[in-house]
Amino acid sequence: MDRDRLSRKQTLALGLIVAALVTALVVNFAADELRWWGLLPIVVYVVLVVLELNVVLATGAAVVVGIVLAGTAPLDVATMMSESLGSFIAVIGLIIMLGGGLGRIASDTGAAHTLVRELLRRVGVDSPLRIQIGIMLASTVLVGALGTLAGANAILAPIVIPVAAAVARSRPSVAAMLHAGGAAGLIIGPFTPPVVTITGAAGISYLEYLLAAGLPMAVVTWTTGFFMARFIQRRTEETEQYSELDLSGLDSGPAESTGREKRAAVAFIGTIVAMAVLGVILEAGFAFAIIVMIVTAIVTALAGGMRPTEALDSFYSGAAQLLWLFFLFWLFNPLLVMLEESGAYAAMLETFQPTLESVGVWPFLMLALVIGWIGVAGAAVAQVVLIDELLWPLAAGLGVAPVAWSAALLGGSQIDWFGPFPNADMIGQMGLARSSNLRMMLFNGWAIMGANLVLFAFLFAIL
Repeated sequence: MDRDRLSRKQTLALGLIVAALVTALVVNFAADELRWWGLLPIVVYVVLVVLELNVVLATGAAVVVGIVLAGTAPLDVATMMSESLGSFIAVIGLIIMLGGGLGRIASDTGAAHTLVRELLRRVGVDSPLRIQIGIMLASTVLVGALGTLAGANAILAPIVIPVAAAVARSRPSVAAMLHAGGAAGLIIGPFTPPVVTITGAAGISYLEYLLAAGLPMAVVTWTTGFFMARFIQRRTEETEQYSELDLSGLDSGPAESTGREKRAAVAFIGTIVAMAVLGVILEAGFAFAIIVMIVTAIVTALAGGMRPTEALDSFYSGAAQLLWLFFLFWLFNPLLVMLEESGAYAAMLETFQPTLESVGVWPFLMLALVIGWIGVAGAAVAQVVLIDELLWPLAAGLGVAPVAWSAALLGGSQIDWFGPFPNADMIGQMGLARSSNLRMMLFNGWAIMGANLVLFAFLFAIL
């Protein structure tokens, strides 16, 4: 049945691409100006992603539709693709790849594991409450430092599951802890992909972003997730416990960190903190993250006793796992360039600006959030860039402050982590926690989603 459903989606996707290409060809010959037709490639991209076509293929197909629509010559396409390598979104893709390399070095040197064990030791493991706080804090710190929810919690889960099993924490409750704690880390980590993208798009500093949007959302997400994990625990503690095999891992768990691993951990977190402080002092832009990733990787590898070739191999291995994201963003920029050149922005401004000016800033920001949350699918970074490209001209015309715009970008691109529908992040955390209870995971997501919607409605009123 799953294969049949996937086949139907693929058939629909192929039919959409063919229909879009035919439409683009007809419009190219028949229309003097593209105007609203310039949105066709973006519509194709969004629908293909909703149909669960591979996001890189969806982006590539949308780019081809855009090329046919605009009648772009081959040499002009080549120029556009080469210029895309230096675009804002391609640089973000490079930063994410560098973060993947850094994460692998932190894992291979034992720095990441040592950080988790040390944090759990300091918080304490002598009560269920302390263990829950320790798990969620460890997820927040590790995800914020490594910039990846799945990668960081994949390191964390095998360490904390035996501890959670020892105090009878249920599998669904641990999944909720990992999801909420890790999401908070992605929201406030100074060099995580969402933060770097939003600060770059809105043109504000990390500190401005943190105070206006990042910290409030992180606190609401973490706190709501904390209480939801306890709610889920009460409803699943009798039926969804970890097995004796999971509990036995407490005795044979990870060995005590060596001196070299401890040095790597200190070097890793110390360098990130120092570079973050330096970035705030220098009022550095998003590109500063490139230096941070490289310097932190070098310092951590040296402190962890890695030979140069060994460190490079580790770095390459981690970065290679995210190569697809770089290709995604490299392809995505031409899509945005063609959208701008089509006159679609001007058409939108002419149509919507009078209405939006009459209703005011608050409804517009809420609308921008909902469009990003419900209407735009795809990778979170691509969501931020697309929302910014589509709606910032209107926002600027209304006099929206950059910090308020950063909040709209954050809410529009990140609330869909939690709902209204199941998603890969949600299911991934369930897998790491060895839980199969999607119902409880959705309850957790819906509670966090609702709390954040209330938060952003309030933030838009005061920013």
